[in-house]
Amino acid sequence: MAAYSAVTVFRHTLEQLLDCNQLPPHVSKTQIISLRENICSLQSSLDKLPFVPKLKSDKMKDLHTRIREAIYTAQDEVDYWIRGHSTQRSDEKTMKKLEDDIKLVEHDAVVLEEEIRNDPTGDLFLESSPQPSFNFSGKDKIVGQEEEFKLVTEWLESDDKARLVIPIIGMPGIGKTFLARSIYDHKQIRNLFDIRAWVTLSQYYSYQEVLSKILNTMESKNYQAGHYATQGDEQTLLQRLHQELYNLKYLIVVDDVWDTKAWDRLALALPDKETGSRILLTTRILEVAHAVKNSSFLHEMKLLGLEQSWELLCYRVFGDKVEDYKDDITKACPAHLQDTGRSIAEKCNGLPLSIMVVGGILSERAELEYWIRIEEDIAAAAVGEDSYMEILSLSYNHLPDKLKGCFLYMGAFPEESEIRVSKLIKLWVAEGFLPKPELPTQTLELVAQKALVDLVQRNLISISERSSNGRIKVCLMRDSIRDLVEIESEKEKFFHCRKKYNQQLEEGMKKQRRVSIHINLLMSLEEVYETTKTITSARTLLYLGPHHHHPLPFFLTFDLLRVLDAFTVYFADFPDEILQLVHLTYLSLTYNHELPPEISLLKKLQVLMVRRKPKLIFIGVSFLPDEIWEMPELRHLWFTETDFPTLQPNIPQNRPLLLNLQTLSYINAASCTRDVLRSMPSLKKLSMWAVAPGVIGLYLDELKQLEAFKFTVLHPSPNKQVEFEPEISFPQTLRKLSLSGCGLPWDAMEVVAALPNLEVLKLRELAFNGEAWCLEDHHVFDKLKFLLIEYINFKRWIADMYHFPGLERLYLKHCYELEEIPSDIGFIGPLELIELVDCSLQAVESAEIIKREQEVDYEKKDFQVRIYCSYE
Repeated sequence: MAAYSAVTVFRHTLEQLLDCNQLPPHVSKTQIISLRENICSLQSSLDKLPFVPKLKSDKMKDLHTRIREAIYTAQDEVDYWIRGHSTQRSDEKTMKKLEDDIKLVEHDAVVLEEEIRNDPTGDLFLESSPQPSFNFSGKDKIVGQEEEFKLVTEWLESDDKARLVIPIIGMPGIGKTFLARSIYDHKQIRNLFDIRAWVTLSQYYSYQEVLSKILNTMESKNYQAGHYATQGDEQTLLQRLHQELYNLKYLIVVDDVWDTKAWDRLALALPDKETGSRILLTTRILEVAHAVKNSSFLHEMKLLGLEQSWELLCYRVFGDKVEDYKDDITKACPAHLQDTGRSIAEKCNGLPLSIMVVGGILSERAELEYWIRIEEDIAAAAVGEDSYMEILSLSYNHLPDKLKGCFLYMGAFPEESEIRVSKLIKLWVAEGFLPKPELPTQTLELVAQKALVDLVQRNLISISERSSNGRIKVCLMRDSIRDLVEIESEKEKFFHCRKKYNQQLEEGMKKQRRVSIHINLLMSLEEVYETTKTITSARTLLYLGPHHHHPLPFFLTFDLLRVLDAFTVYFADFPDEILQLVHLTYLSLTYNHELPPEISLLKKLQVLMVRRKPKLIFIGVSFLPDEIWEMPELRHLWFTETDFPTLQPNIPQNRPLLLNLQTLSYINAASCTRDVLRSMPSLKKLSMWAVAPGVIGLYLDELKQLEAFKFTVLHPSPNKQVEFEPEISFPQTLRKLSLSGCGLPWDAMEVVAALPNLEVLKLRELAFNGEAWCLEDHHVFDKLKFLLIEYINFKRWIADMYHFPGLERLYLKHCYELEEIPSDIGFIGPLELIELVDCSLQAVESAEIIKREQEVDYEKKDFQVRIYCSYE
């Protein structure tokens, strides 16, 4: 529960106090050391209680509540000490009470541990959380609902030329969205329609935002998603959408419709021109389904039967192992677990989501005794009207404590929002509720990445998009899981989400530790602002609504904030209140001017992200103050293009100043001197820009841990090139490389091919210059998985399958002169996708030949060729 997160955060606070050695005059170092020892002991006790049997769950919940309240009280007191505004005179008596309260809950934790240990199977629950016994890739596929897939697909493919609205109805967790997504992404359906789009309607939707989302996700045979303009007022967007769909055969999925009013407004934008268009609509409300359908077809999702449930459970528990048993995936289950597994599948009552999350629990252990205890818990949960939510809650109760804070944090984001993992991980780390890495070579970011993967393995988070190197890039949370998060979060006083104007703030809500604003504009209303301001205990403030182009009349801060994510809020003037937030670890905002020097007063700041809107680049100007060098805790710096301040003469040379800095993004290469980079030895991700013509020194040899490097020449031209002095070279640690506008000769590719760990290579806009890219026998990209070539003016590409043995995805965009894609590329074993966007007709023809050869002649079923050419 959130108790563990609270303990971890408080431990970090105490250790920081001891490290800085700047204690308030009324607090002794001995007192802080003693308090820290108690906290460490309490955390150790909690680590020994990763799970509890259901019979002990109420006792465990009560213990966690008391731990949380004791830690929150102590954290508040210490935070006010640091700020210099103690709410009471913190004498020895106050310290003694804090320490006694913590000792009391620690004692109770030890007692509970002994009680569980005396249980005959208690050891199953007292072991530290193991790695899952079976690996689940996160790739979902239809299991147990094949007939439903076929039935709905037949209606989509019917010859009826009318615009048909096809409702899919069912209770939460039955798989409506998953079925719709599987159909939407299917290759056969993709080829059937001229244009496709997907939109999800939350209960608190904005019609303008809905129209914008449809335009943003629209993908046609000529254009990728993201091509269509998505900005404008409601009427402009409605007209634009209607115009883009006019006379085309389209498929629109409208997911999670709550009322007919939402559909009636949207229907106005969707033309009916007898083209055979289809709208696939999901809802949990029967009246909505009947009101929107315009044919005899309405698909009501059915609960899975026992055999279907058992198949799905096996698929989820045994992960990739089921591939060895394609004729009967239930054979992947060891014989000693078969009977118990079937019983568990039956008790999930045919609901796919219940089966999936229970499968996540079972995948951790292969001991029969463990499965029997899970079966008993599910049997107890399956009794009563709210059995579905009770079964889902088991997935939360069985989470290791160190993951519960990460899981609850997902509830801060708006419904159906797609969450960028890079941001989520920064937030988790800045919050401080992740334990320190066990190995010195690990970072907190790696611990957070593992936590994310663990939540995906348990089917509590879904993967929406993967990055170019195959890692999770965007994730989301299903509605029913989100409902669970909101219930648990309210109990734990973990998050308050402001979603609408007339939302009541009850007395207990004022003690929430975190505040999330889903509609930024609400904070311009004085009543809402003043009400929200009463949550004085808040440590986190997230503005997660749409970007605003004008400053908000009111801005909200809290005295004890650790995290302030105001990236979607525009500031005309820098808020002086921010400079008083001495606990701040994460700060993001939109601001067009230089940051004040006083930003260096925020000594705990780890993440600083500043966006300029509109995006303007001033060469030779730094929007960072010189004092940025005085902020050693910084881990991630992200700015719209700027220079980096020079090292001052009074700063000692050859001393790492930004020792913890891992990310430095969009910095002028001219300001990244050797001394500057030498002062950032932990950099893992670096983005530079430059202007041509000019001479650039990269000095990347100073960065021994660099994994991702992006270099962009602004406004490149064949007649204006940069020179690299010394010759261009890259660290052997690089995994991702992106080059744009460099104008390098193809001979320089030898340096890139020599990188032993390179997985992703992106070449954009004259990155290399010359008519032919001819790979020699020794130019082998051993580990390369992703290759993007965009706006490169080469004509010939001489290569074969042996040059890219591990390539999985190849993207060619705007290569107007390319005469042919090497035919041998299609025979690369791992290759899954070739995508062309606005390339030469010769390149398109060669791609079509590769497609026919691999799909027809060699029956490579998972292989795809996608072609988007607007000039057909």
